[in-house]
Amino acid sequence: MMTLVSLIAGVLVAQVVEDIGLQHMLGKLQSEDYYDIQTEECLKRLQNFIEEKQVTEDNIELLASWAQKESNVYVVFYQNVDALFSSNTIPVEEDAEIALNGSGLPYYDVTLADGTLIKAELECYMDNQMFYLVDFAGYSAGGLVFILVLFALIHQKIRYINRLNRELKILGSGNLEYPVTIKGNDEITGLAEGIESLKNGILDQQLMKDEAEKANMELVTAMSHDLRTPLTSLIGYLELLTMQRYTDEAQMQSYLSHCREKAFQLKRMSDRLFEYFLVYGKRERQYQFQELSCESLLEDLCNSQFFDWQEQGGSLACQIEELSGVVRVDSDYLQRVIDNQLSNLKKYGDPAYPLEIRAEEKDGMLSIYVRNHIKKQDNLKESTQIGLRTCRKIIEEHQGSFGWYQEGDCFTVELRLPLVTS
Repeated sequence: MMTLVSLIAGVLVAQVVEDIGLQHMLGKLQSEDYYDIQTEECLKRLQNFIEEKQVTEDNIELLASWAQKESNVYVVFYQNVDALFSSNTIPVEEDAEIALNGSGLPYYDVTLADGTLIKAELECYMDNQMFYLVDFAGYSAGGLVFILVLFALIHQKIRYINRLNRELKILGSGNLEYPVTIKGNDEITGLAEGIESLKNGILDQQLMKDEAEKANMELVTAMSHDLRTPLTSLIGYLELLTMQRYTDEAQMQSYLSHCREKAFQLKRMSDRLFEYFLVYGKRERQYQFQELSCESLLEDLCNSQFFDWQEQGGSLACQIEELSGVVRVDSDYLQRVIDNQLSNLKKYGDPAYPLEIRAEEKDGMLSIYVRNHIKKQDNLKESTQIGLRTCRKIIEEHQGSFGWYQEGDCFTVELRLPLVTS
């Protein structure tokens, strides 16, 4: 496009320059004294030739060589009104006197070296080199304009490239937040968009790395503090039981109950540790998928999996459409997803409201929606959502999707699994 624009500008300028040159030449041709001056100069050259070559009546044919050299002059020589020969070396017949007189061209006296007087009919034309000069000036001006316009347009792109170079140096220095300039719609713009995409990818990786380091520090801090307390208590109660330092059966059962509680507390901590490594590390084993009907999956979910929620005093409200499809799942990993949801229900769910479970088959996917109300708690510690991200990673490994959102005091989880096609 830049070359085309420059070429059009060059052609237009060349045409204008040629038009101006031709107008100037035509103006000279139309001037009153132009032909008189040209004719006078031509006669001088002719007279000088005669004197230099000593042209006489005997060697008058030498005038033909002069006429041939004067490419821009039409000349016919006469003696006693009879034509001798013309500039094209073709003799003119004697009876051509009337035609020559009718041409309207004037006769000029020319004296030979021996004093003989002859007549010369002259007509001068403009030199063809003048037209060549006009053409050369037009082409030169057009070419110069073409180069200048193309350079000006390319210079804008060069400035853009230099700007991208400066921005790359800024990004290379570590300031990844610096924006990359994107303008235009060409290959350089595509390069800038690629740099911006690469920069955003690096920023996302850096953000994930920061999140992992933050979660790691939180986990180490929490585990170092939380593990010490239940372990100390558990060891103490086991020591009391081992040494039989209890007064009766009821106190022994109390010690056992405390041991059980501390053991489950340690289990929850180990589950949290597993969730962390599942999100930020490699899974400990490959998935072992098996086909399971959607109906049996939802029946197990409503009747068995949320049994602890019902034991806590909660209720279920299941809205299950007719399900006829089959999904491929790893039972162990899917159980971890359900365990995470149960843990969240016990921690944040309000048993005063029913737990809503809705399922449907649509667009080749099994969609399961779990919705509950969040109970109000004072000094509620903000969740790192590691468990939810663990569930999302597990479901994504099943080629599905896992999402969650909150509307007021209602929290909804959406789980989608692809149906097995026959």
